[in-house]
Amino acid sequence: MTKAYPTRTGLTALATLAAGVGNAADTGPVPQQIEVIEVLATKIGSGQTRATFVLAGQDIAERPLGADVTQSLAKVPGVQVSTGDARGGSFSFELYLRGLNKEQIGLTIDGIPTGDARFNGGSPPQRFMDSSNIASIEVSQSAGDIGAPSRFALGGFVDFKTDDPARDAGLTTELGTGSDDFYRGYLRADTGESSNGWSAMASYSYQENDIWAGPKNRSSERDHGELKVVKRWQDGSFLKARASYNDQSDNDFNIITLDEFRADPDNDRASDTLAGIPARDVDFGGALGGTREDFLAYVNGLWQVGDNTQLTLNPYYQTLDGESFRYQDRSRQLAGGDPRAVTGYTPTGGAIRPAVIVNRNSNALGGPADMRVTPRDRERYGVTGEARFSEIASRHTVRLGFWWEGGDSTEDRNFYPLIDSARSIDFDRGRLNYVEYQRSTTLETTMFYAQDSIELLPDTLRADLGVTWFDVKYRAKSPLEYAAAVSFSQESNLNPKVALSWQPVVGLEIFGGYAQNFAGIPEDAFLGSTAVINPGDLDPIETENFDLGVRYTGGNYVLSLQGYSVELKNNIGIVPRDPTVVDPDEIVRGNVATRAANIDGLETLGLELTAIADFDWFDVYGAYSYQDAKHDDPPAGSQARANLAAVGVIGGERVRDIPTHSFYGQIGIGPFKGVSFQLNGRYVGERVGGHIIAPTTFIPAGVEQLPSYTLLGANVSYDLPVGWLSELRLQLNVDNLLDEEYLGAVSSATATQPEFGLLTGPTVRTLDRYFIGAPRTVTFSVRARF
Repeated sequence: MTKAYPTRTGLTALATLAAGVGNAADTGPVPQQIEVIEVLATKIGSGQTRATFVLAGQDIAERPLGADVTQSLAKVPGVQVSTGDARGGSFSFELYLRGLNKEQIGLTIDGIPTGDARFNGGSPPQRFMDSSNIASIEVSQSAGDIGAPSRFALGGFVDFKTDDPARDAGLTTELGTGSDDFYRGYLRADTGESSNGWSAMASYSYQENDIWAGPKNRSSERDHGELKVVKRWQDGSFLKARASYNDQSDNDFNIITLDEFRADPDNDRASDTLAGIPARDVDFGGALGGTREDFLAYVNGLWQVGDNTQLTLNPYYQTLDGESFRYQDRSRQLAGGDPRAVTGYTPTGGAIRPAVIVNRNSNALGGPADMRVTPRDRERYGVTGEARFSEIASRHTVRLGFWWEGGDSTEDRNFYPLIDSARSIDFDRGRLNYVEYQRSTTLETTMFYAQDSIELLPDTLRADLGVTWFDVKYRAKSPLEYAAAVSFSQESNLNPKVALSWQPVVGLEIFGGYAQNFAGIPEDAFLGSTAVINPGDLDPIETENFDLGVRYTGGNYVLSLQGYSVELKNNIGIVPRDPTVVDPDEIVRGNVATRAANIDGLETLGLELTAIADFDWFDVYGAYSYQDAKHDDPPAGSQARANLAAVGVIGGERVRDIPTHSFYGQIGIGPFKGVSFQLNGRYVGERVGGHIIAPTTFIPAGVEQLPSYTLLGANVSYDLPVGWLSELRLQLNVDNLLDEEYLGAVSSATATQPEFGLLTGPTVRTLDRYFIGAPRTVTFSVRARF
C-alpha cells in the first residue's frame, strides 16, 4: 500500500530540535536521540492525516518465536485480538477494530489483500506468514486510506510488511519448546545482495503443540515455507516476488456457555476420551477441527519514472484447499443410493430431492454416527496498480489507482458413516451416503480511486481529497438446493475520503477526516445460505467514518489522543428460513435451512489514548480504549427488528465482545548490555456475551454480560556476545503469568445463528458461544544467525 507521501519534513524538524538541545561538541548521544524520536513518531502515525499505529520488528519479537503474529496487535489502541492459546488458534481466532469484526476489516500482506478472515472458507492472514519474517505491521484504525485493496476495509485495515532478504549472506535458525509439548524449528537462508542488486531468502518452519484443554486427542501442527526474491535498481525502482505455502491441521477449541465456564473454567466441554456412545462423542475433541493448505504468490513492482513519477503494479494469486469436520450422533443416507440425487425443481425453483433416511440410536454403544466433512476450495487472483505524481505545481501529490480481483470458491457438505463408532472416529471416504449441498460462487471486484494531497501550507497544513468507486459482480449456484444460476452486480456511489492535518508548532499535530466505504455482499452470504439470492434481495454493506485526533512528539516521549465514530449500515447475516420450528441443537451444528438477510447496522463511538516514553535503559507504553458499540434500534414490530432477532440480536443493545474499557500497558528494562526484560498487562472490561431471546416469540429476555479480566505477561531475552555468531538470542516468555481464569472471546462463527437462549421451564442459558482463555504458558526460544 503506497503511503500518501514520504515522511514529512516535520520529523526532520523534530530531529533538528533534538540535536539543538544537546551540546554541539557532544556528538555521541544526538544520533541515538534522533533515532528514538523518529521511531516513536512513526509508531503513532506522525505525518499521517488519519489514525495510524505502527508495530516495529521489536514489538513483534517480544512474543514467543513462532507465535501467531496477529497477537502482537493487542498493543494497538482500538484493537482487540484473541486466540485459543498463547501461540495461536484457527477456529478460536477473533479480531476486532473499533467495534468491527475480522470480516469487516481490511487485511493485507505487503499491500496484497488476503481476502476475508473467516475460519471456514476464509483466509486469515497468519496462514501466509511466519512471525520471524515480519518486519512491521501498519494499522490504520480509520478507513480514510485511499487504495486499500479490500472490500472488508469498512473501518480500517492492517498491513503486514514482510522482511526483505538480508544484505549479507547467512543462515538463521530458531528452536522453541514450552508448555503443552510445544516444539518449533525454523531455518532461513539469505543469499545476500549481489553487485547488480539481486537478493533472495527462503525459510521453512515446523511447529506443533497439544491443545491445552484436551492434550490426549487434540493437537496443532503446521508446516510453513516462504520464498522472497528482490531486484533493486539505483534509481529506487524494485521488483519483489514472494511466495508462501502453509499446511496446517488442528483440532482447536470448543465453545461453551457462561454457566459451564463458571462450573469449570479450565474445561471447554470437549471430551478428551472416546466413549463409543454417539450422544457423548458429539463433543469428542479429536473430531473438532480441520485441515487446510494455503498458497499465496505475488509481485510488488515499483518503477521510478523521472524525478516525480512512480508507477506500481502488484499481481497476486492465492489458493485454499481444506476441509472441516463435525461428529454427528446419527447416520444420514439419501434414499435411492445416489447421494447427490435431484429429481426436479418446484415452480419457485427449489430442489426436489429423495427423502433423507436418518438412523439414530445415540445412547447405544457403537450406535450409528456420521462424520460431516465440509470441503472448501478457493482460488483468488488479481492485481493492484497506481500512478503517483508528486510536486505538481510544487504543492500537489496526485495518486490514480485501481484494484481488480476475480475468484472462485466452492463449499460442499458430505456425510460419511463411521466404520465403528464404538472404537474410533474413522470413516470410509468410499461410502458417501449424503451430500447436503454443493455451493459455488464467483466474485469479481473492480475498484478505482483518485486522490490529491495538497500542501496548503508547506510542513504545516495538508489536505487529502480522495474518492473511490466499486463494481462487484456476483455469480453463484447450488444445484442441490435451487435451480437458479445467480448472476448480478452492484455498484457503489462515489465514496469520498477527506482528511486534514495541521502542525501549528513543531511536534504537535491535529488531524481529522471523513470517509465513506463500500463492501457489497460478503461471499459467505452465498456459501453460507441454503436459499437463492436474487438481485435486490440485499442492500450492500456500507460505513461512514469520522476521525479527530491530536499527536504530540517530545524529546523521548509521544502522546496521541483520537476520537472516532463508525456507522455500519445494511449488515448482512445468515438466518434460519423458519426459526420457529427448528431444533436448537441442530442450529448449533449448522444443520438447518437458512437465508441471507439484511440485519440493520451498528454504530461505535470511541476514544483512544496512547502514551510512550523511551529512555536509555527504560521504556513505558500505555494504550487506553473506550468503545461504545451498539446495534441499531429499529421500531418494534418492523421487519428490520425481526431480522436482528433472527440472528440473536436485540435492537439497541451493545455489540457482543466489545468492552467499553480496555487497556494495554508495558514496562521494559534493559539494565545490562544485551539483556532486556518486559512486563506487560492487558485489561479487558465487562462486555456483552449474548442477547437472550425466546426461540418462537422472539421476545427479548435479557443480555448476558461477561466478566472483565486482567492478564499479566513477561519476557526476558539475552543477546549473547559470541564472536563467531552475528546473532544469538535466548528468550523466555510467560503468558498469563498469574494463571487467570477468563473467557477470551465470543465466537463469530456462530454469531450469525439465533440464540434460542430460552429453553422450556425457568432455565435461561445462551447458545454455546464462548472460548475459554489460555492458562499460564511458558515458551523458551533460541535464535542464532551464522
